[in-house]
Amino acid sequence: MIWEITGGLAGGLATVAVSEAVLRIMPGAVGNSLFHALGAGAALRALWVLSLLAWILAAGPGDPRLIVPSLMLGYLAAQVLEGIRYTRYFGRC
Repeated sequence: MIWEITGGLAGGLATVAVSEAVLRIMPGAVGNSLFHALGAGAALRALWVLSLLAWILAAGPGDPRLIVPSLMLGYLAAQVLEGIRYTRYFGRC
């Protein structure tokens, strides 16, 4: 039970690393466009979470009833952190 909850949260919160990578790459490539960076970050994070979700449901490493809600909770927390981080970053530029 503990593994499922912590693993799901870790998988969801790992999307913060994806957001940070996009934040480092996108401004130089696209210019300082908040919406381009947010769109790319959202697409990559959604791809990451959906692939994790597919792997969890296919491989069944634990109880999906515990992993899936904690994965979604971690993903939601990463969404909020990304919005705050990107707004502050682009507000300084």
